[in-house]
Amino acid sequence: DGMEGCARSLKPVVLELGGKDPMVFCEDVNIESVIPWAMRGCFQNCGQNCCGVERLFVYSSILTQFLDTIIPRVKALRQGNPLANCGSDGNVDCGAMVMDGQMAIIQALVDDAVAKGATLHCGGRRNTALAGQFYEPTVISGITGDMRISQEEVFGPVMCISTVPHDSDAAAIRLINNCSFGLGSSVYSASQTRGMKLGRAIRCGMFTVNDFGVNYLIQSLPFGGVKDSGFGRFAGPEGLRACCLERSVVEDRIWGVRTSIPPPISYPIEVGRALPFAMGLVKMFYCEGILDKLRGIFALIQYS
Repeated sequence: DGMEGCARSLKPVVLELGGKDPMVFCEDVNIESVIPWAMRGCFQNCGQNCCGVERLFVYSSILTQFLDTIIPRVKALRQGNPLANCGSDGNVDCGAMVMDGQMAIIQALVDDAVAKGATLHCGGRRNTALAGQFYEPTVISGITGDMRISQEEVFGPVMCISTVPHDSDAAAIRLINNCSFGLGSSVYSASQTRGMKLGRAIRCGMFTVNDFGVNYLIQSLPFGGVKDSGFGRFAGPEGLRACCLERSVVEDRIWGVRTSIPPPISYPIEVGRALPFAMGLVKMFYCEGILDKLRGIFALIQYS
């Protein structure tokens, strides 16, 4: 609606439309060191972050260890109302959903995945022990590209895990890029070089290696995505320019020097001199080789 409204009057618009941000764990990571990142990425703000982690890609050789480690920790998350004026002591890890309507969306996505073969390890339903809009912290694995949950934004406390077969970086990139969103991404590997190589192949607007979410904290960096995640940027110089109407201004800066039209190309032009003079200008300004530039200067002198 926002873009449609701006289009009527040709107003510039920056669109950040959410994402399905991937977090990748290569087989060379230390499981204990990356588990906190997965927990934070998926369950911060109860999953209600535009740049929250919506897809975990775990290399096949470490999948069992990863699941055995993370499932008990997700089950141990405390859910409830953190506000003291509601009688809470504040010892809460996950709160409620902002909109009750999102509960039905999350449930439909989880149900679709399970129906198509995904494994539900914990959660996967409204928390009926609490009054309010609470969805249980959820872990679901075996996610494939044909499941809605791999393509549509969940925006809730659901950890979706896909397996990267044969510990293959090429397979990881194919799985990651098989999505219409492209906001942020993060890759974890013992090799910084490998992590950067993977990150460069991910089609998205932001990337971190062995880190998560800091693009948003560093306000000197542009924030935004590609594909269905939108276009344009906020924050950084690019974000400031997006709020401006830029224009080009040219002036003579050397005292006593004024721009003029060279006689060979001043109307009415001198046919015998105008074309070689113009070709000399092109060579001088745009040729990369020194010899070609010199030939252009000589032409300007010859046909002036």
